Amino acid sequence: MAVIVWVVLIMTVLYLMQGFVYSRFGLKSVTYSRTFSTPRLFAGQTVWMHEKIANRKRLPLPWLRVESLLPAQLVFTHREVGLSINRGDQLQNHASLFSIPAYTEIVRKHEIVCPHRGKYRITSHTLTLGNLVGITGKSVTHPANCEIIVYPRVKGMSEFPLDARKYLQSVRSMNSPLMEDHYHVAGIRPYRQGDSFRMVNWNATAKSGELLVHKRESMQDNDLTIILNAELQNATHNMRMMAEDFEEALSYAASAAQYIISGGGKIGFIYNGATEGNAGMIFRVPVSSGAAHMDRLLEAMAGFQPVTTLGLSYLLEQLITERTRGLNYLLISAFVDQKQEQLIRQLRSQGNTVQLMLLAKGGGA
Repeated sequence: MAVIVWVVLIMTVLYLMQGFVYSRFGLKSVTYSRTFSTPRLFAGQTVWMHEKIANRKRLPLPWLRVESLLPAQLVFTHREVGLSINRGDQLQNHASLFSIPAYTEIVRKHEIVCPHRGKYRITSHTLTLGNLVGITGKSVTHPANCEIIVYPRVKGMSEFPLDARKYLQSVRSMNSPLMEDHYHVAGIRPYRQGDSFRMVNWNATAKSGELLVHKRESMQDNDLTIILNAELQNATHNMRMMAEDFEEALSYAASAAQYIISGGGKIGFIYNGATEGNAGMIFRVPVSSGAAHMDRLLEAMAGFQPVTTLGLSYLLEQLITERTRGLNYLLISAFVDQKQEQLIRQLRSQGNTVQLMLLAKGGGA
């Protein structure tokens, strides 16, 4: 009987000692990081998520669980051993279980499909340690700064309606450096971001006090401004577009911009809806060219929300009052009413071209 008591006493002491050791030292010199193989990609593409955990001390870790709340829009293609995922509508609990010997680093890769556009952030992770007998012990939550941005899906030109495709092709065909350097000058106009300083009319600039550039014949079709309408509700015809239709509109806008810029052209963008970090204001970017400009547009579009900031009619009236001439507009909208059709015709009468691309059937300007 005395032997049993001593055995129980020794086992109890050992249990308490190992519990104290793991509680005190278990999470020391343990590092964890999570990264994506690329922080930027297009909707529908695949990315790899890398987990790296290291135990840089003599004490082995029987088991260590790492838990994080991830956006539900990140879809794991496989369920590896030691991985548990509980998915909800907006978030999913991602738990990885590790057993780490002394002075060991473990790297795991998870394949993820990103079917939906958006900006997704992972802000923290929790480490939970287990001791030698499998009892859950100490838990520590650390902040994280891990982000992945999913751009709208890019379409091929064959997916565009015929009239929009022909319009984009005609705009892009004018984007030639040879035509830009043509010696015939059609007048002057204010400087716009992306213009070469070789085109500055210094005499006119000195007289007016405003930076003016030569307007060459080829420059009239040298850029495109995309107008994306955030309005999804048409009270006149009792119509409402779904969220999927808004994503389709964004995809068309991103595809048109990339098509023009890839041909050496310039793109401007106007969006009358809510954007991340721009509450209560319309998103407006002047025409410019180059891959960096395209990347900035795509990153902004990843944060677009289908919430109207300024009605399309007011936006068109604002453009008309600016009295610009020789500009090309591609207007992507779910629908337009009679007033908006009239405003589009007025914008054309000022010497601009406007191509309307409707998502809903029926109507047009």
